[in-house]
Amino acid sequence: MATTHIKRSASASRLVNYAEKRAVLKDGLNLDVNYAKSQFKQVREVYGNQGKTQAYASRISFSPKEFDPKNEIDQKKALDIAKEVYQKTYPNQQVALYEHADTDALHIHAVIGAIDLETGKKMHGNWQEYREKLVHNTDEIVQEHGLAVTQVDPERYEKRSMAEIKMQDRGQPTWKDQIRQAVDSTMSNQLVRDFQTFRDDLKQKAIDVWERGKDLTYQLTGTNYKARGKKLGTAYEKGEIYHELERRTRDQRDTRKPDTNRINSTQSNFERNQKLSRHTNSTSEQTTNRVDRTAPTNRTNQPTRQSSLSDDLEQFRKQQQDQQRTISRDAQKRAKTVQRANNDRQSTNNRRTQADKQRAKEQQRYPENLKRQHKPDRSKDYGPSR
Repeated sequence: MATTHIKRSASASRLVNYAEKRAVLKDGLNLDVNYAKSQFKQVREVYGNQGKTQAYASRISFSPKEFDPKNEIDQKKALDIAKEVYQKTYPNQQVALYEHADTDALHIHAVIGAIDLETGKKMHGNWQEYREKLVHNTDEIVQEHGLAVTQVDPERYEKRSMAEIKMQDRGQPTWKDQIRQAVDSTMSNQLVRDFQTFRDDLKQKAIDVWERGKDLTYQLTGTNYKARGKKLGTAYEKGEIYHELERRTRDQRDTRKPDTNRINSTQSNFERNQKLSRHTNSTSEQTTNRVDRTAPTNRTNQPTRQSSLSDDLEQFRKQQQDQQRTISRDAQKRAKTVQRANNDRQSTNNRRTQADKQRAKEQQRYPENLKRQHKPDRSKDYGPSR
């Protein structure tokens, strides 16, 4: 099992210094790894593309069950696999590879130059796409070597504090869980394809969301409980949400494109029959091809698989209904609390307004009371006057 990781860095030299210290083996692509720092710098100077981002830090880690960190043969094989992965993913960029064996898992650090050697431009795009491409290539190559594919890290999607973990062990839901469940329910609706629809749907679930810098902030309506997306997990961050919404919008546009292969309804039956007769995939040929492509399959286990699948779907549907009921119930409670507070505030304002009106009427009725000012009797305080 291999796990992957990638992030940007403003200093290629700093990445090399860290990775080179504890490296048991090292290698490079499109550079001499012994002079990695100077060659990274030369490419930036040649293309005049300095910028803020100089390199990308990546890592591939292998399971201890697959490779022994202390075995030299395993070390060499793991480095060769990593080199093959980065060669396929970044063929036109400088990559310095450093293998570490100081933990239970054998892992390779990769420092990837930001500049494409063919175009002279930096790598731009969506970070989710970069990671998916790296994971996809890693899975293909490790499978060719008889290794397990990448396993999803649950902490990547949900980040929990120690207090949340303890409450979860006791079976107590947290307010962050309510936000996560509401967002999951909203994103499960394929009709949500833009941020405004995403926000409106969460509003109905008593969750407020707004953009704040490079992330999103979620808040339970009418409360002070709020958290940024990165505190809830990667799946709730701004980049992940926007990437999924853009994908849905793109897929919707693709489905709306006209089908150029569709037969024109205005054609006569004679012309249509002629086209169908000239078409290579006639009915008889389709039948023949279908028979030729069909391979004998073992269908003895199909009823069992179908029944288990239906049970799983039914269980998943019940879980979704329970989550929806919980979210609706909490939303109604918070709405009642907010309404009660608004009513109390309105009653107080009404009483103050009525008192002000009454005071104004009294001042208009007895204006002499405002002009009459009684002087205090100071004879008792200071004795007789002389």
